[in-house]
Amino acid sequence: MSMIFALMGGWACLVLPVAAPGGDMTVAADESVVISKSDQTRYWFPGVMQMDSSTLIVSIARSPDEINPDATQPVYTCSKDGGRTWTEPQPWKESGNSWIRLKSGSCLWLSYLLMYQGESVARCRVGRSQNGLDYAWADGTVDVSPNKFDKAAKGTASIVIHRSILEAADGTLLATMYGRFAGDSLDRSILTSSTDGGITWKYLSTIGYDPNIGGEGLNEPCVVKLANGNLFCFMRNQSGKPMCSARSTDGGKTWSPPKRMPEDYAALSVDPDLLLLSNGALACSAGRPNCSLMLNPDGTGETWAKPVTIFTGPTTSYTAIREVEPGRLFYLHDVVPAGWNEPKKGEFHEIRGVSLTVKR
Repeated sequence: MSMIFALMGGWACLVLPVAAPGGDMTVAADESVVISKSDQTRYWFPGVMQMDSSTLIVSIARSPDEINPDATQPVYTCSKDGGRTWTEPQPWKESGNSWIRLKSGSCLWLSYLLMYQGESVARCRVGRSQNGLDYAWADGTVDVSPNKFDKAAKGTASIVIHRSILEAADGTLLATMYGRFAGDSLDRSILTSSTDGGITWKYLSTIGYDPNIGGEGLNEPCVVKLANGNLFCFMRNQSGKPMCSARSTDGGKTWSPPKRMPEDYAALSVDPDLLLLSNGALACSAGRPNCSLMLNPDGTGETWAKPVTIFTGPTTSYTAIREVEPGRLFYLHDVVPAGWNEPKKGEFHEIRGVSLTVKR
């Protein structure tokens, strides 16, 4: 179906007709805000943590895109006005984008890398905070029995923690991870659970694995809980190729076979972020070659509008979204003119935020 472009009061408005329950929706994009920039080092792969409707915390990676536990050197910046203005960046101890504000109001953060301890056990880092900024870190464990890890570069395990942490009604925590078990030929996405507040994680299920799917396999999972209580997941397969989805009707114990999005959605291929909006729609940010957004009006994850391009230009296409007000999204992305290389003097890498208004 066609997509109509118009300008309304200086805002770019995109009308997205979708043949699905929920009807047409509009996305209006405000001017982007430069959150932080640097010409001294890599400055990319941003993540966002939301304390409340006004308080956002953005983490920024400054190390090369490699498996190296000694090279992580992230910084953070904070906004108290929903993403309009930001503090000067400050150093942070650990990196990773797996974070949740629990029902208790405290925050839980998990490190990206796992350190190999044994054939089925690895060490993770667990951060806890009351204000979202100051974390007390402790060692945790990830046990993938009856599966086994391979030992990877620099003493790491062959699985990493990525993106989603969910809290069930009984306090059980679920976290998404991806990588390869011993014997795997391609990446798989898995779900782990913790019943002790995030210190000990145990393998619960494989969200998606297909040795014949090609590309990288199924990685970079993001899981969201739908209004009906089911879990829905998008996974990366390969840069420039459509993502794959899976869903669970039993709290993550079992998953439907991976289902690939149509070729029309190849513009959303890496690092999806999923968000169930207050108006009932489901939103997904992702990208490559650009940074894009797509909407599922009825919140089931079944029928999606055609992607809307939010940013074109040099970017990793790693994005994140949060709803800061009903119908208003904060969309986060990077700008990397040096690509995967170290920027030259005067060649700034930037982290940007865009305010999007989503209406039916």
